[in-house]
Amino acid sequence: MTVQTPIYTEITQCQDCYKCIRECPIKAISVEQGHAKVIPNLCVLCGHCVIVCPAGAKRVRDDLPRAKQLVKIKEKVFLSLAPSFASEFAGIPPEKLVAALKKLGFAGVSETAVGADFVSSDISSLLNETENKIAAGESGVQKLFLSSACPVAVEYVKRYLPSLVDSITDCASPLLAHVRFLKNQFGKNCAVIFAGPCIAKKRESDVWQQDLDCVISFQDLKKWLQDEGIRIEACTGNEADKFVPFRAAKGALYPIDGGMISSVRKYSGMDNCDMLAVTGLDEIGAALRGIEPEKLTKPLFVELLACHGGCVNGPLASNNSPTLMRQISLLKYADSAKDVTSEKEIPVMSGTLPTEAAEEIKHSESDITSALRSVGKFTLQDELNCGSCGYDTCRSFAAAMLEKRAEKGMCVSYMRKLAQKKANGLIKTIPSGVVICDSNLMIIECNENFARLMGDQIMELFEAKPGLEGAELSKITSLSKYFSDVMSADGPDVVDHEVREGKKIFHATIFSLEEGQSACGVIQDVTAPQVQRSRVIKQTQRVIDKNLAVVQKIAFLLGENAAETEATLNSIIESFAGNDGDANE
Repeated sequence: MTVQTPIYTEITQCQDCYKCIRECPIKAISVEQGHAKVIPNLCVLCGHCVIVCPAGAKRVRDDLPRAKQLVKIKEKVFLSLAPSFASEFAGIPPEKLVAALKKLGFAGVSETAVGADFVSSDISSLLNETENKIAAGESGVQKLFLSSACPVAVEYVKRYLPSLVDSITDCASPLLAHVRFLKNQFGKNCAVIFAGPCIAKKRESDVWQQDLDCVISFQDLKKWLQDEGIRIEACTGNEADKFVPFRAAKGALYPIDGGMISSVRKYSGMDNCDMLAVTGLDEIGAALRGIEPEKLTKPLFVELLACHGGCVNGPLASNNSPTLMRQISLLKYADSAKDVTSEKEIPVMSGTLPTEAAEEIKHSESDITSALRSVGKFTLQDELNCGSCGYDTCRSFAAAMLEKRAEKGMCVSYMRKLAQKKANGLIKTIPSGVVICDSNLMIIECNENFARLMGDQIMELFEAKPGLEGAELSKITSLSKYFSDVMSADGPDVVDHEVREGKKIFHATIFSLEEGQSACGVIQDVTAPQVQRSRVIKQTQRVIDKNLAVVQKIAFLLGENAAETEATLNSIIESFAGNDGDANE
Protein backbone atom coordinates (compact mmCIF):
# COMPACT_ATOMS: atom_id res chain seq x y z
CA MET A 1 0.00 0.00 0.00
CA THR A 2 1.34 3.43 -0.97
CA VAL A 3 1.36 5.85 1.96
CA GLN A 4 1.09 9.55 1.25
CA THR A 5 4.14 11.48 2.40
CA PRO A 6 3.63 13.50 5.60
CA ILE A 7 4.19 16.80 3.74
CA TYR A 8 2.87 17.39 0.23
CA THR A 9 1.92 20.25 -2.10
CA GLU A 10 -1.63 21.15 -3.07
CA ILE A 11 -0.76 22.04 -6.67
CA THR A 12 -3.85 24.14 -7.32
CA GLN A 13 -2.93 26.42 -4.40
CA CYS A 14 0.77 26.92 -5.26
CA GLN A 15 1.37 30.53 -6.36
CA ASP A 16 4.91 30.07 -7.69
CA CYS A 17 6.42 32.44 -5.12
CA TYR A 18 9.32 30.07 -4.29
CA LYS A 19 9.26 31.16 -0.66
CA CYS A 20 9.37 27.52 0.42
CA ILE A 21 12.64 27.08 -1.46
CA ARG A 22 14.12 30.23 0.05
CA GLU A 23 13.16 29.10 3.54
CA CYS A 24 14.00 25.38 3.22
CA PRO A 25 17.37 24.88 4.97
CA ILE A 26 18.25 21.91 2.75
CA LYS A 27 16.48 22.90 -0.51
CA ALA A 28 14.47 19.67 -0.55
CA ILE A 29 11.99 21.14 -3.01
CA SER A 30 11.77 20.86 -6.78
CA VAL A 31 9.81 22.97 -9.24
CA GLU A 32 7.86 21.25 -12.00
CA GLN A 33 5.82 23.29 -14.46
CA GLY A 34 5.97 26.24 -12.11
CA HIS A 35 4.80 24.34 -9.02
CA ALA A 36 7.00 23.64 -5.99
CA LYS A 37 6.97 20.04 -4.74
CA VAL A 38 8.66 18.43 -1.75
CA ILE A 39 11.33 15.84 -2.62
CA PRO A 40 10.57 12.98 -0.19
CA ASN A 41 14.04 11.40 -0.24
CA LEU A 42 15.66 14.73 0.65
CA CYS A 43 13.08 16.18 3.06
CA VAL A 44 13.66 15.75 6.80
CA LEU A 45 10.12 16.95 7.71
CA CYS A 46 11.12 20.01 9.69
CA GLY A 47 7.82 21.51 8.48
CA HIS A 48 9.23 24.97 7.92
CA CYS A 49 7.77 25.11 4.41
CA VAL A 50 4.32 24.44 5.88
CA ILE A 51 4.72 27.40 8.21
CA VAL A 52 6.01 29.93 5.66
CA CYS A 53 3.90 29.05 2.58
CA PRO A 54 1.75 32.19 2.11
CA ALA A 55 -0.83 30.35 -0.01
CA GLY A 56 -1.20 27.36 2.30
CA ALA A 57 -0.14 25.05 -0.55
CA LYS A 58 2.17 22.99 1.64
CA ARG A 59 -0.06 20.55 3.45
CA VAL A 60 0.36 17.99 6.22
CA ARG A 61 -1.12 14.53 5.80
CA ASP A 62 -4.43 14.30 7.65
CA ASP A 63 -4.36 11.26 9.96
CA LEU A 64 -7.29 12.36 12.10
CA PRO A 65 -9.81 10.10 10.28
CA ARG A 66 -7.54 7.11 10.96
CA ALA A 67 -7.28 8.07 14.65
CA LYS A 68 -11.06 8.28 14.95
CA GLN A 69 -11.41 4.89 13.28
CA LEU A 70 -8.87 3.29 15.63
CA VAL A 71 -10.85 4.46 18.66
CA LYS A 72 -13.95 2.81 17.21
CA ILE A 73 -12.49 -0.55 16.21
CA LYS A 74 -9.82 -1.16 18.86
CA GLU A 75 -10.74 -2.41 22.30
CA LYS A 76 -8.17 -0.19 24.01
CA VAL A 77 -6.59 2.94 22.57
CA PHE A 78 -4.17 5.09 24.56
CA LEU A 79 -3.12 8.64 23.80
CA SER A 80 0.56 9.55 24.07
CA LEU A 81 0.48 13.27 24.79
CA ALA A 82 3.61 15.26 23.84
CA PRO A 83 5.19 17.10 26.81
CA SER A 84 4.64 20.44 25.06
CA PHE A 85 0.94 20.05 25.93
CA ALA A 86 1.76 22.18 28.98
CA SER A 87 2.33 25.16 26.67
CA GLU A 88 -0.34 24.26 24.11
CA PHE A 89 -3.06 23.94 26.76
CA ALA A 90 -1.57 26.51 29.13
CA GLY A 91 -3.58 27.16 32.29
CA ILE A 92 -5.71 24.03 31.94
CA PRO A 93 -5.32 21.55 34.84
CA PRO A 94 -4.12 18.15 33.58
CA GLU A 95 -7.14 16.46 35.21
CA LYS A 96 -9.57 18.52 33.11
CA LEU A 97 -7.59 17.82 29.94
CA VAL A 98 -7.45 14.08 30.62
CA ALA A 99 -11.18 13.97 31.40
CA ALA A 100 -11.98 15.71 28.10
CA LEU A 101 -9.70 13.42 26.09
CA LYS A 102 -11.14 10.28 27.64
CA LYS A 103 -14.57 11.39 26.41
CA LEU A 104 -13.19 10.93 22.88
CA GLY A 105 -12.97 7.22 23.62
CA PHE A 106 -9.40 6.81 24.86
CA ALA A 107 -8.85 4.14 27.50
CA GLY A 108 -6.21 6.37 29.04
CA VAL A 109 -3.91 9.33 28.45
CA SER A 110 -0.18 9.09 29.10
CA GLU A 111 2.69 11.57 28.90
CA THR A 112 5.22 11.01 26.12
CA ALA A 113 7.65 12.50 28.61
CA VAL A 114 7.67 9.13 30.39
CA GLY A 115 9.61 7.86 27.38
CA ALA A 116 11.87 10.91 27.67
CA ASP A 117 12.71 9.87 31.24
CA PHE A 118 13.77 6.45 29.95
CA VAL A 119 15.94 8.16 27.32
CA SER A 120 17.56 10.40 29.94
CA SER A 121 18.37 7.39 32.10
CA ASP A 122 19.84 5.52 29.12
CA ILE A 123 21.97 8.48 27.98
CA SER A 124 23.17 9.06 31.54
CA SER A 125 24.39 5.45 31.76
CA LEU A 126 26.10 5.74 28.37
CA LEU A 127 27.99 8.91 29.32
CA ASN A 128 28.97 7.54 32.72
CA GLU A 129 30.35 4.45 31.03
CA THR A 130 32.34 6.63 28.63
CA GLU A 131 33.78 8.70 31.47
CA ASN A 132 34.91 5.53 33.23
CA LYS A 133 36.58 4.22 30.06
CA ILE A 134 38.49 7.45 29.59
CA ALA A 135 39.49 7.49 33.27
CA ALA A 136 40.76 3.92 32.87
CA GLY A 137 42.97 5.04 29.99
CA GLU A 138 41.21 3.12 27.24
CA SER A 139 42.07 4.25 23.70
CA GLY A 140 39.70 4.81 20.80
CA VAL A 141 36.80 5.71 23.07
CA GLN A 142 33.92 7.54 21.39
CA LYS A 143 33.75 11.10 22.71
CA LEU A 144 31.09 12.82 20.57
CA PHE A 145 27.47 11.92 21.27
CA LEU A 146 24.57 13.41 19.29
CA SER A 147 21.09 13.08 20.77
CA SER A 148 18.54 10.95 18.94
CA ALA A 149 15.45 12.45 20.61
CA CYS A 150 14.48 14.69 17.66
CA PRO A 151 13.63 12.66 14.52
CA VAL A 152 14.22 15.67 12.28
CA ALA A 153 17.72 16.17 13.65
CA VAL A 154 18.47 12.44 13.30
CA GLU A 155 17.40 12.44 9.65
CA TYR A 156 19.34 15.64 8.98
CA VAL A 157 22.60 14.23 10.34
CA LYS A 158 22.13 10.89 8.57
CA ARG A 159 21.30 12.50 5.23
CA TYR A 160 23.59 15.51 5.15
CA LEU A 161 26.35 14.86 7.70
CA PRO A 162 26.95 11.13 7.08
CA SER A 163 30.44 11.22 8.58
CA LEU A 164 28.81 11.79 12.00
CA VAL A 165 26.24 8.98 11.80
CA ASP A 166 28.20 6.84 14.27
CA SER A 167 28.04 9.69 16.79
CA ILE A 168 24.23 9.50 17.02
CA THR A 169 23.27 7.66 20.19
CA ASP A 170 21.61 4.33 19.43
CA CYS A 171 18.67 5.22 21.62
CA ALA A 172 15.00 5.23 20.70
CA SER A 173 13.22 8.58 20.58
CA PRO A 174 11.12 9.46 23.65
CA LEU A 175 7.95 8.67 21.64
CA LEU A 176 9.15 5.25 20.51
CA ALA A 177 10.33 4.37 24.03
CA HIS A 178 6.98 5.51 25.44
CA VAL A 179 4.90 3.54 22.94
CA ARG A 180 6.87 0.37 23.62
CA PHE A 181 6.42 0.93 27.34
CA LEU A 182 2.65 1.38 27.00
CA LYS A 183 2.28 -1.80 24.98
CA ASN A 184 4.30 -3.67 27.57
CA GLN A 185 2.01 -2.32 30.27
CA PHE A 186 -1.39 -2.66 28.58
CA GLY A 187 -0.87 -5.43 26.05
CA LYS A 188 0.46 -5.68 22.52
CA ASN A 189 -3.06 -5.52 21.10
CA CYS A 190 -3.76 -2.04 22.39
CA ALA A 191 -3.34 0.90 20.00
CA VAL A 192 -1.36 4.05 20.73
CA ILE A 193 -2.01 7.42 19.10
CA PHE A 194 0.42 10.31 19.53
CA ALA A 195 -0.64 13.95 19.65
CA GLY A 196 1.89 16.76 19.47
CA PRO A 197 3.38 19.62 17.44
CA CYS A 198 5.77 17.55 15.29
CA ILE A 199 5.26 16.46 11.68
CA ALA A 200 8.28 14.15 11.71
CA LYS A 201 6.52 11.88 14.20
CA LYS A 202 4.39 10.77 11.25
CA ARG A 203 7.55 9.33 9.69
CA GLU A 204 8.20 7.43 12.92
CA SER A 205 4.66 6.06 12.68
CA ASP A 206 5.24 5.00 9.07
CA VAL A 207 8.52 3.25 9.97
CA TRP A 208 7.56 1.73 13.34
CA GLN A 209 4.03 0.66 12.44
CA GLN A 210 4.13 -2.28 14.83
CA ASP A 211 4.63 0.15 17.73
CA LEU A 212 3.05 3.49 16.86
CA ASP A 213 -0.42 3.26 15.32
CA CYS A 214 -1.16 6.87 14.40
CA VAL A 215 0.07 10.45 14.79
CA ILE A 216 -2.07 13.58 14.95
CA SER A 217 -1.37 17.18 15.87
CA PHE A 218 -2.56 19.32 18.77
CA GLN A 219 -4.69 21.13 16.20
CA ASP A 220 -6.27 17.81 15.19
CA LEU A 221 -6.95 17.07 18.84
CA LYS A 222 -8.71 20.39 19.32
CA LYS A 223 -10.75 19.86 16.16
CA TRP A 224 -11.73 16.39 17.35
CA LEU A 225 -12.93 17.79 20.67
CA GLN A 226 -14.86 20.49 18.84
CA ASP A 227 -16.45 17.97 16.45
CA GLU A 228 -17.68 15.97 19.42
CA GLY A 229 -18.93 19.07 21.22
CA ILE A 230 -16.56 18.58 24.16
CA ARG A 231 -15.41 21.69 26.02
CA ILE A 232 -12.34 21.17 28.19
CA GLU A 233 -13.38 23.98 30.52
CA ALA A 234 -16.70 22.25 31.20
CA CYS A 235 -15.05 18.98 32.23
CA THR A 236 -14.58 18.23 35.93
CA GLY A 237 -11.58 16.06 36.48
CA ASN A 238 -11.50 13.59 39.37
CA GLU A 239 -9.09 11.09 40.89
CA ALA A 240 -9.56 8.72 37.95
CA ASP A 241 -8.55 11.37 35.45
CA LYS A 242 -4.79 11.11 35.79
CA PHE A 243 -2.00 10.27 33.41
CA VAL A 244 -1.45 6.52 33.16
CA PRO A 245 0.34 4.58 34.45
CA PHE A 246 2.00 7.50 36.31
CA ARG A 247 3.16 11.06 35.81
CA ALA A 248 6.46 11.76 34.05
CA ALA A 249 9.52 13.17 35.83
CA LYS A 250 11.88 15.82 34.44
CA GLY A 251 11.48 14.33 30.97
CA ALA A 252 8.75 16.97 30.79
CA LEU A 253 11.55 19.48 30.08
CA TYR A 254 12.42 18.00 26.67
CA PRO A 255 10.37 20.49 24.57
CA ILE A 256 12.66 23.44 25.39
CA ASP A 257 16.29 23.88 24.41
CA GLY A 258 18.54 22.49 27.12
CA GLY A 259 15.63 20.54 28.63
CA MET A 260 17.07 17.15 27.71
CA ILE A 261 20.42 18.08 29.23
CA SER A 262 18.71 19.14 32.47
CA SER A 263 16.85 15.84 32.59
CA VAL A 264 19.96 13.74 31.90
CA ARG A 265 21.88 15.54 34.65
CA LYS A 266 19.20 14.52 37.17
CA TYR A 267 20.30 10.92 36.68
CA SER A 268 24.00 11.74 37.04
CA GLY A 269 26.05 14.87 37.55
CA MET A 270 28.30 14.30 34.52
CA ASP A 271 31.15 16.24 36.09
CA ASN A 272 33.63 15.32 33.38
CA CYS A 273 31.37 15.70 30.34
CA ASP A 274 30.58 18.77 28.23
CA MET A 275 26.91 19.15 27.33
CA LEU A 276 25.59 21.66 24.80
CA ALA A 277 22.24 22.34 23.13
CA VAL A 278 21.80 23.43 19.50
CA THR A 279 18.42 24.31 17.99
CA GLY A 280 17.55 24.97 14.34
CA LEU A 281 18.77 22.99 11.32
CA ASP A 282 20.98 25.82 10.04
CA GLU A 283 22.61 26.10 13.46
CA ILE A 284 23.03 22.31 13.70
CA GLY A 285 24.79 22.29 10.34
CA ALA A 286 27.02 25.21 11.31
CA ALA A 287 27.88 23.61 14.66
CA LEU A 288 28.69 20.13 13.38
CA ARG A 289 30.00 20.55 9.86
CA GLY A 290 33.75 20.01 9.90
CA ILE A 291 33.96 18.92 13.55
CA GLU A 292 36.71 16.38 14.33
CA PRO A 293 35.51 14.15 17.20
CA GLU A 294 38.94 12.54 17.65
CA LYS A 295 40.32 15.88 18.83
CA LEU A 296 37.94 16.09 21.79
CA THR A 297 39.64 15.70 25.15
CA LYS A 298 36.52 14.61 27.03
CA PRO A 299 33.00 13.44 26.19
CA LEU A 300 30.75 15.96 24.48
CA PHE A 301 26.99 15.41 24.43
CA VAL A 302 25.07 17.62 22.00
CA GLU A 303 21.31 17.99 22.36
CA LEU A 304 19.92 18.57 18.87
CA LEU A 305 16.49 20.11 18.28
CA ALA A 306 15.35 21.06 14.78
CA CYS A 307 12.92 23.78 15.91
CA HIS A 308 14.30 27.05 17.23
CA GLY A 309 13.61 27.23 20.94
CA GLY A 310 12.54 23.59 21.06
CA CYS A 311 9.39 21.58 20.42
CA VAL A 312 7.19 24.32 21.90
CA ASN A 313 7.80 25.99 18.51
CA GLY A 314 6.97 22.87 16.51
CA PRO A 315 5.42 23.37 13.05
CA LEU A 316 2.00 22.18 14.25
CA ALA A 317 2.00 24.11 17.53
CA SER A 318 -0.42 26.99 18.02
CA ASN A 319 1.79 30.05 17.87
CA ASN A 320 -0.66 32.33 19.63
CA SER A 321 1.67 33.29 22.46
CA PRO A 322 5.33 34.38 22.66
CA THR A 323 7.99 31.66 22.85
CA LEU A 324 9.06 32.76 26.31
CA MET A 325 5.54 32.46 27.67
CA ARG A 326 5.23 28.96 26.22
CA GLN A 327 8.55 27.99 27.76
CA ILE A 328 7.50 29.43 31.12
CA SER A 329 4.24 27.43 31.02
CA LEU A 330 6.22 24.27 30.43
CA LEU A 331 8.81 25.07 33.12
CA LYS A 332 6.03 25.73 35.62
CA TYR A 333 4.51 22.33 34.90
CA ALA A 334 7.87 20.50 34.99
CA ASP A 335 8.82 22.13 38.32
CA SER A 336 6.17 20.08 40.09
CA ALA A 337 7.41 16.80 38.58
CA LYS A 338 9.82 14.39 40.24
CA ASP A 339 13.47 14.57 39.28
CA VAL A 340 13.72 10.98 38.06
CA THR A 341 11.43 8.04 37.42
CA SER A 342 11.56 4.99 39.65
CA GLU A 343 10.11 2.75 36.97
CA LYS A 344 12.23 -0.37 36.46
CA GLU A 345 10.40 -1.91 33.52
CA ILE A 346 12.36 -0.02 30.88
CA PRO A 347 11.41 -1.01 27.32
CA VAL A 348 13.80 -1.82 24.47
CA MET A 349 15.72 1.42 23.98
CA SER A 350 17.59 0.80 20.70
CA GLY A 351 16.62 2.03 17.27
CA THR A 352 16.81 5.30 15.36
CA LEU A 353 15.11 6.18 12.09
CA PRO A 354 16.67 4.26 9.18
CA THR A 355 17.81 6.93 6.74
CA GLU A 356 20.13 6.83 3.73
CA ALA A 357 22.67 9.57 3.15
CA ALA A 358 21.66 12.03 0.44
CA GLU A 359 23.60 11.47 -2.76
CA GLU A 360 26.03 14.29 -3.37
CA ILE A 361 25.88 15.26 -7.04
CA LYS A 362 28.90 17.04 -8.47
CA HIS A 363 28.74 19.06 -11.68
CA SER A 364 31.57 20.04 -13.96
CA GLU A 365 32.44 23.70 -14.36
CA SER A 366 31.43 23.55 -18.01
CA ASP A 367 27.96 22.23 -17.09
CA ILE A 368 27.47 24.98 -14.51
CA THR A 369 28.64 27.60 -17.01
CA SER A 370 26.26 26.25 -19.65
CA ALA A 371 23.33 26.34 -17.22
CA LEU A 372 24.16 29.90 -16.22
CA ARG A 373 24.29 31.00 -19.83
CA SER A 374 20.85 29.53 -20.44
CA VAL A 375 19.48 32.19 -18.08
CA GLY A 376 21.53 35.02 -19.54
CA LYS A 377 24.44 34.96 -17.10
CA PHE A 378 27.61 35.15 -19.20
CA THR A 379 29.93 36.97 -16.80
CA LEU A 380 30.60 37.04 -13.07
CA GLN A 381 28.85 40.40 -12.93
CA ASP A 382 25.68 38.78 -14.29
CA GLU A 383 25.55 36.47 -11.26
CA LEU A 384 23.50 38.73 -8.98
CA ASN A 385 22.96 36.11 -6.23
CA CYS A 386 19.72 37.93 -5.40
CA GLY A 387 18.07 34.81 -3.95
CA SER A 388 14.68 35.51 -5.55
CA CYS A 389 14.71 32.03 -7.12
CA GLY A 390 15.03 30.51 -3.65
CA TYR A 391 18.71 29.59 -3.91
CA ASP A 392 21.48 31.51 -2.17
CA THR A 393 23.65 31.82 -5.26
CA CYS A 394 23.21 31.69 -9.03
CA ARG A 395 25.59 28.73 -9.14
CA SER A 396 23.42 26.79 -6.68
CA PHE A 397 20.44 27.59 -8.88
CA ALA A 398 22.36 26.37 -11.94
CA ALA A 399 23.15 23.11 -10.15
CA ALA A 400 19.47 22.71 -9.26
CA MET A 401 18.53 23.20 -12.93
CA LEU A 402 21.00 20.50 -13.94
CA GLU A 403 19.38 18.18 -11.37
CA LYS A 404 15.91 18.97 -12.76
CA ARG A 405 14.89 20.58 -9.46
CA ALA A 406 14.60 24.11 -10.85
CA GLU A 407 13.37 25.82 -14.01
CA LYS A 408 14.69 28.82 -15.91
CA GLY A 409 11.49 30.74 -15.19
CA MET A 410 12.46 30.91 -11.51
CA CYS A 411 15.21 33.45 -12.27
CA VAL A 412 13.64 36.89 -11.89
CA SER A 413 16.42 38.78 -13.67
CA TYR A 414 16.27 36.37 -16.61
CA MET A 415 12.49 36.65 -16.88
CA ARG A 416 12.68 40.44 -16.61
CA LYS A 417 15.19 40.61 -19.44
CA LEU A 418 13.15 38.16 -21.50
CA ALA A 419 10.00 40.20 -21.00
CA GLN A 420 11.87 43.35 -21.90
CA LYS A 421 13.22 41.79 -25.08
CA LYS A 422 9.74 40.64 -26.08
CA ALA A 423 8.31 44.08 -25.37
CA ASN A 424 11.11 45.75 -27.31
CA GLY A 425 10.53 43.40 -30.24
CA LEU A 426 6.83 44.17 -30.24
CA ILE A 427 7.41 47.92 -30.06
CA LYS A 428 9.86 47.78 -32.95
CA THR A 429 7.62 45.75 -35.26
CA ILE A 430 4.24 47.34 -34.57
CA PRO A 431 3.23 49.47 -37.60
CA SER A 432 1.98 52.37 -35.47
CA GLY A 433 4.14 54.85 -33.62
CA VAL A 434 4.70 53.86 -29.99
CA VAL A 435 6.15 56.04 -27.26
CA ILE A 436 6.48 55.46 -23.50
CA CYS A 437 7.20 58.30 -21.10
CA ASP A 438 7.50 58.86 -17.35
CA SER A 439 5.61 61.21 -15.05
CA ASN A 440 7.98 64.05 -16.02
CA LEU A 441 7.10 63.51 -19.68
CA MET A 442 10.59 62.26 -20.41
CA ILE A 443 10.70 59.54 -23.06
CA ILE A 444 11.59 56.11 -21.72
CA GLU A 445 11.42 54.41 -25.11
CA CYS A 446 9.88 54.80 -28.54
CA ASN A 447 9.99 52.99 -31.87
CA GLU A 448 11.20 54.16 -35.24
CA ASN A 449 7.66 54.68 -36.54
CA PHE A 450 7.01 57.26 -33.82
CA ALA A 451 10.13 59.19 -34.80
CA ARG A 452 9.13 59.02 -38.48
CA LEU A 453 5.66 60.39 -37.68
CA MET A 454 7.19 63.30 -35.78
CA GLY A 455 9.22 64.47 -38.80
CA ASP A 456 12.69 64.39 -40.30
CA GLN A 457 14.37 66.24 -37.44
CA ILE A 458 13.12 63.78 -34.82
CA MET A 459 14.06 60.91 -37.15
CA GLU A 460 17.64 62.19 -37.25
CA LEU A 461 17.70 62.30 -33.45
CA PHE A 462 16.38 58.73 -33.34
CA GLU A 463 19.12 57.54 -35.67
CA ALA A 464 21.68 59.14 -33.37
CA LYS A 465 20.06 57.78 -30.24
CA PRO A 466 17.63 54.88 -30.86
CA GLY A 467 14.70 54.96 -28.46
CA LEU A 468 15.11 58.70 -27.71
CA GLU A 469 15.53 57.92 -24.03
CA GLY A 470 15.57 61.10 -21.95
CA ALA A 471 14.09 63.36 -24.64
CA GLU A 472 11.29 65.73 -23.60
CA LEU A 473 8.01 64.60 -25.13
CA SER A 474 6.46 68.07 -24.81
CA LYS A 475 9.08 69.46 -27.22
CA ILE A 476 8.23 66.81 -29.79
CA THR A 477 4.42 66.67 -29.89
CA SER A 478 1.40 68.44 -28.47
CA LEU A 479 0.03 65.01 -27.54
CA SER A 480 2.14 65.24 -24.37
CA LYS A 481 -0.68 66.91 -22.46
CA TYR A 482 -2.81 63.76 -22.85
CA PHE A 483 0.01 61.71 -21.32
CA SER A 484 -0.16 64.03 -18.31
CA ASP A 485 -3.92 63.48 -18.13
CA VAL A 486 -3.76 59.68 -17.85
CA MET A 487 -1.01 59.89 -15.21
CA SER A 488 -2.83 62.40 -13.04
CA ALA A 489 -4.49 61.17 -9.85
CA ASP A 490 -8.06 61.78 -11.05
CA GLY A 491 -7.41 61.35 -14.75
CA PRO A 492 -8.90 58.71 -17.10
CA ASP A 493 -7.23 55.34 -17.60
CA VAL A 494 -7.33 55.69 -21.38
CA VAL A 495 -7.46 58.72 -23.67
CA ASP A 496 -8.54 58.33 -27.31
CA HIS A 497 -7.96 61.59 -29.18
CA GLU A 498 -7.15 63.15 -32.54
CA VAL A 499 -4.80 66.12 -32.91
CA ARG A 500 -3.77 68.11 -35.97
CA GLU A 501 -0.08 68.85 -36.22
CA GLY A 502 0.80 70.70 -39.40
CA LYS A 503 -0.66 68.86 -42.37
CA LYS A 504 -1.08 65.63 -40.40
CA ILE A 505 -3.87 64.43 -38.18
CA PHE A 506 -2.73 62.05 -35.45
CA HIS A 507 -5.07 59.59 -33.80
CA ALA A 508 -3.61 58.65 -30.41
CA THR A 509 -4.62 56.05 -27.87
CA ILE A 510 -2.85 56.81 -24.60
CA PHE A 511 -3.06 54.64 -21.50
CA SER A 512 -1.39 54.33 -18.12
CA LEU A 513 1.25 51.64 -17.60
CA GLU A 514 2.08 52.32 -13.95
CA GLU A 515 -0.38 54.52 -12.12
CA GLY A 516 1.08 58.00 -11.86
CA GLN A 517 4.48 56.78 -13.04
CA SER A 518 4.43 56.00 -16.75
CA ALA A 519 2.16 55.98 -19.79
CA CYS A 520 2.20 54.60 -23.31
CA GLY A 521 0.84 56.12 -26.50
CA VAL A 522 -0.01 54.33 -29.77
CA ILE A 523 -0.16 56.91 -32.59
CA GLN A 524 -1.39 56.76 -36.19
CA ASP A 525 -1.36 59.35 -38.98
CA VAL A 526 -4.97 59.19 -40.16
CA THR A 527 -4.13 61.28 -43.24
CA ALA A 528 -1.90 58.52 -44.61
CA PRO A 529 -3.63 56.76 -47.59
CA GLN A 530 -3.41 53.28 -46.08
CA VAL A 531 -4.82 54.46 -42.77
CA GLN A 532 -7.61 56.33 -44.60
CA ARG A 533 -8.70 53.17 -46.40
CA SER A 534 -8.61 51.24 -43.14
CA ARG A 535 -10.68 53.87 -41.35
CA VAL A 536 -13.32 53.97 -44.12
CA ILE A 537 -13.56 50.17 -44.03
CA LYS A 538 -13.99 50.15 -40.24
CA GLN A 539 -16.58 52.94 -40.35
CA THR A 540 -18.50 51.18 -43.13
CA GLN A 541 -18.46 47.91 -41.17
CA ARG A 542 -19.85 49.83 -38.20
CA VAL A 543 -22.72 51.10 -40.37
CA ILE A 544 -23.44 47.54 -41.49
CA ASP A 545 -23.57 46.32 -37.89
CA LYS A 546 -25.92 49.10 -36.85
CA ASN A 547 -28.11 48.59 -39.90
CA LEU A 548 -28.44 44.85 -39.25
CA ALA A 549 -29.43 45.54 -35.65
CA VAL A 550 -32.27 47.73 -36.86
CA VAL A 551 -33.25 45.15 -39.47
CA GLN A 552 -33.62 42.48 -36.83
CA LYS A 553 -36.18 44.62 -35.05
CA ILE A 554 -38.24 45.59 -38.11
CA ALA A 555 -37.37 42.78 -40.48
CA PHE A 556 -41.00 42.37 -41.62
CA LEU A 557 -40.89 45.97 -42.97
CA LEU A 558 -37.39 46.36 -44.35
CA GLY A 559 -36.30 42.83 -45.29
CA GLU A 560 -35.52 43.52 -48.95
CA ASN A 561 -34.08 47.01 -48.32
CA ALA A 562 -31.71 45.65 -45.66
CA ALA A 563 -30.28 43.03 -47.97
CA GLU A 564 -29.84 45.61 -50.71
CA THR A 565 -28.15 48.08 -48.34
CA GLU A 566 -25.78 45.42 -47.00
CA ALA A 567 -24.73 44.47 -50.55
CA THR A 568 -24.09 48.13 -51.40
CA LEU A 569 -22.00 48.76 -48.31
CA ASN A 570 -20.01 45.57 -48.81
CA SER A 571 -19.16 46.71 -52.33
CA ILE A 572 -17.79 49.93 -50.79
CA ILE A 573 -15.54 47.90 -48.50
CA GLU A 574 -14.24 45.85 -51.40
CA SER A 575 -13.55 48.89 -53.56
CA PHE A 576 -11.59 50.61 -50.80
CA ALA A 577 -9.76 47.48 -49.76
CA GLY A 578 -8.55 46.89 -53.31
CA ASN A 579 -5.63 44.57 -53.51
CA ASP A 580 -4.06 45.71 -50.24
CA GLY A 581 -4.05 42.59 -48.13
CA ASP A 582 -3.34 44.58 -44.96
CA ALA A 583 -6.26 46.94 -45.24
CA ASN A 584 -8.56 44.85 -43.12
CA GLU A 585 -5.96 44.26 -40.42
